[in-house]
Amino acid sequence: MKQTRRVISLAGMVVIVWSLFLHGGEPLFAQEKKPQAPPDATRTIIADLLDVDRDFYIVRGPLGEIQIEATGKTDVTEDFGYGDRIKAIVLPDNKALRIERAGPQEMLGITANVTVTSSSQQSEAPTLSVKAKPDSQTAKPNPAIPDTKTIIADILDVDGDFYVVRSEQGEIRIEATLDTTMTEKFMFGDRIKATVAMNDTALRIERAGPDDIPGIVIHRAASVEDSKDQPAQASPNTKKGEPTTPPSPTDEALKPEKTVEPEVRTVEGQILMIDEDLYVLRGERGEIRIEVTPTTHIAEAFKFGDRIKATIFKNDKALKIERAP
Repeated sequence: MKQTRRVISLAGMVVIVWSLFLHGGEPLFAQEKKPQAPPDATRTIIADLLDVDRDFYIVRGPLGEIQIEATGKTDVTEDFGYGDRIKAIVLPDNKALRIERAGPQEMLGITANVTVTSSSQQSEAPTLSVKAKPDSQTAKPNPAIPDTKTIIADILDVDGDFYVVRSEQGEIRIEATLDTTMTEKFMFGDRIKATVAMNDTALRIERAGPDDIPGIVIHRAASVEDSKDQPAQASPNTKKGEPTTPPSPTDEALKPEKTVEPEVRTVEGQILMIDEDLYVLRGERGEIRIEVTPTTHIAEAFKFGDRIKATIFKNDKALKIERAP
C-alpha cells in the first residue's frame, strides 16, 4: 500500500514539473494578461449644419463639406436643423460619439483631442512620485483660429444668399449665412468689403469706402499657443515700471500675411475713337484700348481729340479716367 502511494506521488510530481516546463514556470490556472489597445483618437468639429440626411449630419468645414455619422451609440442632445452651429466629438471615421449645440464663444474649426488612458491602464502602470501640476497649467488643446480673407469688389448679381462679385481672378460667390453681419442691403453695382472664411462664407459684409482698392487680402491665422509664447512689447509711450499688456491672440492672428491686390498702371493718350464702352487712344508707344465698366469713375464727358489720363488694370479695364494735365 505504501509503495502504491509512493508511485502516485511521484507521478503527480512529474505532471507538475512537466506543466511548469511547458508554461514557462507559471501554473496552469494562471491567466495571460493581454495588453489593452489604446483608445481611439477623437476630434472635435464645430461647424454650421447644411443638411441632415437620415443618420448623416452634413456640415460646412474649412476645406469643404464633412459628413458626420450618428450611430446608435451617439449621444445627440437635441434635434438640429439647417443653419444650426453644432459641436461634434467624432472618431477618425467621422462616426460621432456626441453631438450638441455649439456655444456662442466657440469658434469654427476642427481640433484633435488628446487621448486619455483608461483608469485600468493607469492602475497597472508603475506609480511615480511626481508632484502634479495645478489645473491651470494642465495642457489643453487649443483650436486653431481659422484663416480669413477680405474681398473688396463690385457686385455683379445677388442670387438668394449668394453675392456674386467681380475680382481680378474672376467671379467669386460669397455666401451670406445666418451668422453673417450685414450692415445694409446691397444690390448690383455696389462695391462691398466682405470678410470671409477660406470657403467664401461671409463673416461680415459692409459697403467699401472711397479709399478701399478692389482686391483680396489673405489673413493667415497663427495658433493661440504661438501668440502666447511671444514676449510682450512695450509701446513708445509706456513708462518704465508699468506692466505691459501682451497683444490679443485674435488681433495678432488676423494680421494680413499676404496682400493680393490688382496691379494697376497709368496711361496717357489722345482719344482716337469712342465705341460705346471702348476708348481707343494714341499713346507714346502706339494704340491703347481701354474698356469702361459700370464702376469706372469718369471725371467728365470726353470726345475725339481730348487728351486723357486713365488708371487701368492689367486686363485694360479702367478704374478711373480724367483729363490729362
